[in-house]
Amino acid sequence: MLTVAIVIFITWISGSLFKNGQQVSENTLENDSEINSPENNQLQKIDLYYISEDGSALVKHEVEISKTETLLAQARIVAEQQLQQPEPPLLTPFPDGTQLRAFFLAPNGDAFVDLSQEVSLAHPGGSLDEIFTVYALVNSLTGNFPDIRAVQILIEGQEVDTLAGHVDLRRPLGLNMKWVSGDDSLPLSKEGL
Repeated sequence: MLTVAIVIFITWISGSLFKNGQQVSENTLENDSEINSPENNQLQKIDLYYISEDGSALVKHEVEISKTETLLAQARIVAEQQLQQPEPPLLTPFPDGTQLRAFFLAPNGDAFVDLSQEVSLAHPGGSLDEIFTVYALVNSLTGNFPDIRAVQILIEGQEVDTLAGHVDLRRPLGLNMKWVSGDDSLPLSKEGL
């Protein structure tokens, strides 16, 4: 029953996305010209989060990406960038082969990020590694875009309880800087954790 409700909700979200106050279809999201075309060749600095060389914390890594017209397109680019391998000595918190399948924004500011099954099946496990995987993605989206208040991670289009048994993914998660090393400038959490 829960799976049916989730499928209906995702279908509703995919058919009810908003672009500058107007409804758009999922096909608009896949339009490469919208996602890949820079807005007047402007660059935007964003923060991505990777595992430190010693594996003890997430570290913020600033990169520049082309600015796009919509929050949806920009956030999707950030999610895709977060899944890429970082420059050494930083380490990715995502298992090899993890892909972004879909990205949706709800009108209330929740982002729904649908990842391929590798994020769970190939995950090394352990509570700290799972926290790093989840909050690298959550923080990269909520920290770069104030209009995104929380992130719900889906796998293969389905709601999941956890990636590897530790972090509860049954609800959207907000910014949590507790696991980020050396960043005293940001609030620790939008969730109060």
